[in-house]
Amino acid sequence: MSEERRTIEVDTEFLEDLYGLVGKIPPGEKNINLDLLKDLLLDIKRKMEHVKSGENEEKTTITNKQQPAIRNFTNDEYDENKKAVLIVDDLGVITYQLGVMFRNLGYDVAIAKEIYDAINKFKKREYKMVVMDLFIPTDREGFLLLDELVKLSKMADSSTIIGVMTASSKKEHRQMCLKKGADFYIEKVDDWQNELVEYCEKG
Repeated sequence: MSEERRTIEVDTEFLEDLYGLVGKIPPGEKNINLDLLKDLLLDIKRKMEHVKSGENEEKTTITNKQQPAIRNFTNDEYDENKKAVLIVDDLGVITYQLGVMFRNLGYDVAIAKEIYDAINKFKKREYKMVVMDLFIPTDREGFLLLDELVKLSKMADSSTIIGVMTASSKKEHRQMCLKKGADFYIEKVDDWQNELVEYCEKG
C-alpha cells in the first residue's frame, strides 16, 4: 500500500511570500505536501537564526568548474567532501533502502518525494548522481522532472549522472527517458538494486 499523501491548502500569495523568504521557487498549486512545508519552515527558521545572530548569509564561493553559478547554494548542512546523490521517489520504503545503499557506497544522500522539492535540492549543490522514479506519482510528472534536471545540468555545464528507475516495462518509457537525456534506465524487477550498485561502481 502506498503512503498517504498528506496535503494542506494554503493561500497562493502567502505561500509565495514564505518561499520568497528563503529565495525558493514556490509550487504551482495551492495544495502543498506537508513534508515539503516542514522543510520550508526549517529553512525559514535557519535564516531567522542567522539574522538574529547578526551573521550575513553568503552564498558558497564557486571554486570548482563543476560548481557553476547557476546553482543556488545555501547554508544547508551537508558534507561537501563526499560525492552526493539525490534520490527522488514518493515511496518511503524505496528512499530508505536506497539511502542505506548509497551511504554504504560512500555517498552523501539527499532525498526528495516530489518534483518541486527535487528541483530545489538539485539547485543547492553539485550531485554526482540523481536517481529518480518515473512515476511521482505519474509518468507525466516524471518526464517534467527529467526535462528540468537535464536542462539545469546542461545550463550548469555539470557532469551529474541522471538515471531513471521504474516498475514500467514499456519500451516507449525507456526510449522517451533516454531520448530526453537520462544516462541510464533501470526497471524495478528482480535484482534491480544490484544493477544500480553495479552501475555506480562502474561510474
